[in-house]
Amino acid sequence: MVSKLLFLALFSCGVVQAASLTARLDKSAITLGEAVRLTIEARSLSLDTLDLTPITSSFDMTARTLSRGADQETLELTLYPRGVGALRVPPLQVQTQRTTALALKVADGSETIPRVTASWTLSPALTLVNQPTRLTLSICDDGSLQWQRPVLPTSTGHLVRALGEEEGEGRRGEEACTLHQFHWSLIATQSGPVSVGAPMINAGRFGQRLRFPGPVVDFQARALPAWLPGAAPPVEPQVKIESLPARWPLNRPLSWRFQVTGGYSAEGLKTLLELQLHESPELGMYPPLIEVAAMDDSASPLFRYQVTLYFQPRRRGPLTLPVVQLPWYDATRGQLANTVLKTQSLIVFDPFWKQAVWVAGGLVSALLLGGLIWQARNMLRWRLARRRSLQRIRQAGSVDALVHAVRQFSLTGQPDAPSLGEWMQRLQQHAQIGDVAKAVAQLEQQQFGRAAYSLTELQQHFLQALAGTQPKS
Repeated sequence: MVSKLLFLALFSCGVVQAASLTARLDKSAITLGEAVRLTIEARSLSLDTLDLTPITSSFDMTARTLSRGADQETLELTLYPRGVGALRVPPLQVQTQRTTALALKVADGSETIPRVTASWTLSPALTLVNQPTRLTLSICDDGSLQWQRPVLPTSTGHLVRALGEEEGEGRRGEEACTLHQFHWSLIATQSGPVSVGAPMINAGRFGQRLRFPGPVVDFQARALPAWLPGAAPPVEPQVKIESLPARWPLNRPLSWRFQVTGGYSAEGLKTLLELQLHESPELGMYPPLIEVAAMDDSASPLFRYQVTLYFQPRRRGPLTLPVVQLPWYDATRGQLANTVLKTQSLIVFDPFWKQAVWVAGGLVSALLLGGLIWQARNMLRWRLARRRSLQRIRQAGSVDALVHAVRQFSLTGQPDAPSLGEWMQRLQQHAQIGDVAKAVAQLEQQQFGRAAYSLTELQQHFLQALAGTQPKS
């Protein structure tokens, strides 16, 4: 009986000693930003039921590795501290087994890891619902760290949109530092307290991964008046309008473009425009086109849209485009304000009549051109005919040949005249000539032996008289 009791006692003691749970850190002191490895070993226990929630209050957990053996499990955790000073890994428990608390000293900067400070800035500091606000995370270090833009957690009550980033020189008290700034656009969608922050911020230094705790910004979003239209933001819009042509053809679509910078959403702006634009007998309407445009300042929390309104003029005459108003809430005066877009006037014309005038002008021009060509052709023809006729007179080798050459002289290609008298009469009727009567009389006297003129003298008299001959019309 005694031996059985002793055996049971020894067996129970062995079972108790077989189940164990231990934890250890690979370092006892680190610098803020560095990682520490926590190793948890369990014998005859399952680590699947291990509650790691107590660790997350002081550490950020980025990696978890579980390995199993025959009767042993090992869990390795990569932890980044959330603060400086003396931190503590709290005891962890599985069933009846419990680890001991582990102490860790975290320094704020060292020779290998620079000291880092981070802070939030809200502009404007007093935020209204639906007001685009610039949220800026400013990080100061010694310039040796490469920062990654933190991802802000999503939550109800506000919208966050990433903007640009900057890097330059800054100051941390009296100490110079390298300033990294990340910008976001934040819009509170409901009134009340708002808390925004990045739990941890990633950085790199010569291939080493570092993580630093991020700050939190708390602010109060003020409500807008209940009577205010939902599409009217508490930001005054800035508008740039493109000029329209002074004249526009009838029934052809006309586009009116302008740029709006402010706090409107694309859907809200489209709704405002559609409520104000209506078709009329003089003007047809198309749905407005709204396109997102880039801001000149990458850190601006406002929105910029390129708006195109399409119209179709339906009547001729003067046309004034509809008045467009952009409502917004003036928080300083506590009242609704409107930015009015200046209307532009233009003349609508019927392109049919304009085309008719163009066609008529083209026909007249064609007729004038044809007349000029015809006249130039006729001028060239009679000038060539005169030149050939004068050449025949010049080349005549006898009096008879000269008489024949003179009777052949014509500006219009008429047949030879039967006599010098009829030739002269025909020429005087259709052309402007010199004193050919004297030359004809001398040639007739020479022909019938009543005078003695040389052939050269007679040729010269005809050449001089006929050199300026041209048609009367």
